[in-house]
Amino acid sequence: MKKLIIIFIIAAVNQIFDCSAKKTSSFGSDTLTIATYNIRVKTPVDTSYRSWDNRKNEVAKVIKVNNFDVFGVQEIKDKQQKKDLITLLPEYGSFSKGRSNTKGTKGENIAIFYNKSRFKKIDNGFFFLSESPSIAGKGWDAALNRICVWVKLYDNVSKNSFYFFNVHFDHLGKIAREKSAILVNEKIKSIAGDNAVICSGDFNAAITETNLFDVFSPQLNDSRVISEKIQNEILATYNGWDIESTAFPDSYRIDYIFCKNFQVFSYNVLTTRTEHN
Repeated sequence: MKKLIIIFIIAAVNQIFDCSAKKTSSFGSDTLTIATYNIRVKTPVDTSYRSWDNRKNEVAKVIKVNNFDVFGVQEIKDKQQKKDLITLLPEYGSFSKGRSNTKGTKGENIAIFYNKSRFKKIDNGFFFLSESPSIAGKGWDAALNRICVWVKLYDNVSKNSFYFFNVHFDHLGKIAREKSAILVNEKIKSIAGDNAVICSGDFNAAITETNLFDVFSPQLNDSRVISEKIQNEILATYNGWDIESTAFPDSYRIDYIFCKNFQVFSYNVLTTRTEHN
């Protein structure tokens, strides 16, 4: 048996104005477990253990075992892959949009999933990462259409609401990534105002792309940087299906969770491995 490595980020957070007195409930406390997860598109190129049909149950298992409260998902290829996730995760509500038309009803999706017993979705939206955010199309030097989805959630435990943004930046266009960061930053200001915010996603950018991250730093915190506890020293979040290696270069950190008005208690890059023949 070999093991397939699955890497994603998980962070435990709490809204700053509540951290002085944690509230308890059937969920344990008002602390949130937040994650970002690029699940990899469903594609015939992936065969055997890499195929979605063989991976989907393991993807759902990891989410359930770690009790994610809210998490962003990237690379939902089509309606069937989305249906699989919804079927396997009945305890979660979701909001997703596709990148191939202006209505967001076609093409590869990104999504936000939330525990529907704990949270109520009270608003949502999406926009394209381009010069014309309300119209489908590629932005700047991007290779593909890219989007950002967002929801406003009410937490039945803390009795507070917050905004969650999820992004997938372009993998080739460096200018597009920088401009997308500027656009997302502006949208967060206009949509969320002074409210608590989490922005998760696959940014396709190493931390050395300072032009991108300098845009976020005045408004949003890198959850790893401000976390009270780092669960492990792993930085990389990309592995390229390398099932033999156990360590990857720090430059392979391309997935992030940024936040505003949250205290971060712990941060972890999970490296779950699933067995296969």
